[in-house]
Amino acid sequence: MSSPSSNESTSEAPLTVEEADVLDAFGTLTLGSKGESRYFGQTSRSEYLIHAPERLCETDLKLPRLSDLMVEEANKELDVKLTSCELGHEMLKLLPPLSQACQLCETFLEFGKFAWYPLSRECLFDEVIRNVYNLSRENCDITVLHSLALVWIIYALATLFDQNMPPYAVEAHEYYLLSRAALRFAPPAHDTTLPAIQTMIYMTQYLEMSDCEPAHTASHKAWMQIGQAAKLGHSIGLHVRSSRWRLSEDSARQRNRVFWQLFMQDTWLSFGFGRPPSINLDFVECEIPKEPEVIQVDQDKREAGFHIWTWQYTKLLYSIMTTAFGAKQPPYAKVMELDRKVRDFPVPSSLRVQCGVTENPPPSTALNVQRLLATMYKETTLLNLHRPYFSQAVNGMPEDPLRHKYGPSVMAIYRSAWRIFASIRCAYRAVPGIASRMGLIWSHALSGSIVMCILVIRAPSSNLAKASLAELDKLCELFEEASNQSQIARNNIEVIRKLHKQAHAVMNNAHATEESAQIHNELDRLGGKTHLMRPKEEHPCRGPPTPPGEHSHSHSMATPSGVCCEPPVQPEMIHPTIMRDMRAFDGELWSGIPMETNASGPPPNFNLDFPSTSFPNPQQAEFPLFPDFDFSSPAAAQSVSPAAAAVPPLTSSSSAAAIVSEPWHQPQQHPMRAALDPPPGVPVLDASWQAFVEQLGFSL
Repeated sequence: MSSPSSNESTSEAPLTVEEADVLDAFGTLTLGSKGESRYFGQTSRSEYLIHAPERLCETDLKLPRLSDLMVEEANKELDVKLTSCELGHEMLKLLPPLSQACQLCETFLEFGKFAWYPLSRECLFDEVIRNVYNLSRENCDITVLHSLALVWIIYALATLFDQNMPPYAVEAHEYYLLSRAALRFAPPAHDTTLPAIQTMIYMTQYLEMSDCEPAHTASHKAWMQIGQAAKLGHSIGLHVRSSRWRLSEDSARQRNRVFWQLFMQDTWLSFGFGRPPSINLDFVECEIPKEPEVIQVDQDKREAGFHIWTWQYTKLLYSIMTTAFGAKQPPYAKVMELDRKVRDFPVPSSLRVQCGVTENPPPSTALNVQRLLATMYKETTLLNLHRPYFSQAVNGMPEDPLRHKYGPSVMAIYRSAWRIFASIRCAYRAVPGIASRMGLIWSHALSGSIVMCILVIRAPSSNLAKASLAELDKLCELFEEASNQSQIARNNIEVIRKLHKQAHAVMNNAHATEESAQIHNELDRLGGKTHLMRPKEEHPCRGPPTPPGEHSHSHSMATPSGVCCEPPVQPEMIHPTIMRDMRAFDGELWSGIPMETNASGPPPNFNLDFPSTSFPNPQQAEFPLFPDFDFSSPAAAQSVSPAAAAVPPLTSSSSAAAIVSEPWHQPQQHPMRAALDPPPGVPVLDASWQAFVEQLGFSL
C-alpha cells in the first residue's frame, strides 16, 4: 500500500501515463482489528463502499417453522453430507399443499420474466414438482433430492417477490434454508447435476435480492457461492459445445441455459464488487440459446427476449471488465472505443423506456421492469467506464470540466446518471411495489447521486452544476417517498440527505473549509481511489466515525518524471451522442467540431427524454434476433448496429486531420487538443470511484 522507494523506482522501466494514472485507482481495502480484511475494487457498488466498515448485527431471527437442528445444519457448508433421517422427515412435512405449490410456481414464473431466468413451465410442473410430490423411499435418488432442493429455492424466490407477502418475509428465508439442507443430502461437489447447479444459481440470486442489511453479508456470500457454482459448471463441461458429445437438442439447450445463467450472475456479481470474474470467455464455446424466448413484433420481424439480450450484453460487459478494469489501464482512445460499443449495442424496441409516452395497451409489470433493467445495465457500465476520467476532469478544471481534455467523460457520466434517474422514476411510478424490493436500482441511483453531488461540490460554477442540483432535489424526494416501503432506500436515505444538504451548502457558499476538505476526502474513496480503512475498534452494526487522517489513509502517488505521453484520441472516437450533448451545454466551444448531421442548423436542444428525439442514437435501431456478436473486433459496433449507416461519422479522415492541424479558438484551448497532444507530466488520474465517499465525511 505504500509508495515504492526511490531505489526501486530507478531500477524499473519508466511508467507510461496510463500506468501512472491507474496507480491510485485500485479500490478500498478494509482491515479489522483481528486481521480480517475485505477488498472492494474499482467498480464496486457505492453502498458497499459506504457501509464497508460495518459488520453484521447478531440478530435473533425467528424461524417458527424450523427446528434449531434444521437451522444449524442448513447453515453448514454445502459439501458436507447430511444423513439425518429425522431432518428428512421434518423437511417433507413442511412441503406446502399442492394447490399452494402451484400458486408459488406461478409467481416464480411471472417474476422470472425479469428477476431470474425461470425453468420452463413444462419442466417445472411435469418434472420437478412431480418428482418431489411423488417422493417415496423407493425413488429417493440424487435426481429427486436435487429436485427437492430446487423446489425449496423456487418457493423462496416466489415468496420474496409475492406482493401479498411483506418484503423480506421470514417464510422466504425458511424456504432458502430448507433448500440448503436438501442439497446437503446429495452434495453437488460429489454428485454434480444440472438441477444442483441451477439450485445454486437461484440461491445466489436469492441472497443478493434479499440482502437488506447494511453490511451486505448476503451479497458477499452470493459472490462466493456463484464462484463455486461456476467451478461445478466447468467440472461437467458446461462451457464446451454440447454437440461435441452428440447430446440431444433438448439436453444441449438445458446445458446452454444453465451455463449462460452462471456466466451472467458471476460477471455482474464480480462487477458489483470490483473483483475478477470466475468464468473466462477465452475457454467458452457454449452457444447462447436463441429459442424459445423470442418476441414476435409483427409477421416479418422478431426480437430477442429480455434474458437472451442480457446474456449477449453481459458478454460485452465481460470484455469491458477485462479491458478497462484490469491491472493495466487502457489508453483513453480505447475507453472511447468501448463507450461506442456500449452505446451502439442494440436494444429491442420493446425494451426501450418510454417516459411520458402513452402506450395502448399499457406495458405489463414485467415489461416495465425489463425496460428499467435494460437501461440500468448499459448506463451503469458507462458510468463506471468514465468515472476515473470524470474525476480527473472535475479536479483539474473545476471551473468548467467540459473544457478539460477528458470533458467527453464528464458529459458521458452526467448523461448516464440522468438516464438512471429518469428510468427509475418511470418504473417507480408504474410498479412501486416491485421497484421498492429491487435493491439494484436503488444502488444505481445512489451512484448517480454521487456523480451529481461531485459536479456541484467540485465544479459549482460549471454549466452542469445547477442541472445536477435539480436532479439531486428530485432524487432526494424519490428516496424519501420510497423509504416508506423499501428497506434498501431506507438504509441509504441518510446518505442521500447528506449529499443533498452538502450540495446545497456549496451552492449557497455555506460550507466551512474543514468540512469541505472532509467532503472531498470521502468523495475520493467512493470514486475508487486507493484506500486503506483501519478502524481502531470494532462496532457490530456501524463502523466508527473516521476523522480525516486518523483512521484511514488515502494514497496519492506522484507521477514519475519519466512518464511517456498518452496516445492520441481521435475526434471521431467520441460518440455523436456525447458530442451533441456537449454542444448543447457549450455550443460556442464545441462548434469547432463539424457535425455533418446538423451542419446547417443550430445545435440541438439538450433533451434526454425517452425515446430521444435530439440524438441519432444507434442503440434505438430496429434489429432482428441476435446473431453471435464478435465483441473483440474494432468494427463490432458497426456490425451490430444497422443504424450505423444512418449516422455518419463525426468527421471524415480529411476533416479529422484538419481539426488536428488547424489552430484552435484563442485564447482558450479546445479540450480535444489536450487529449490529442497531452503535455508532459500529466497529473495522476485521480481515481475511479471508491475515492469519492471518503470526502463526504459519512459518520452513519
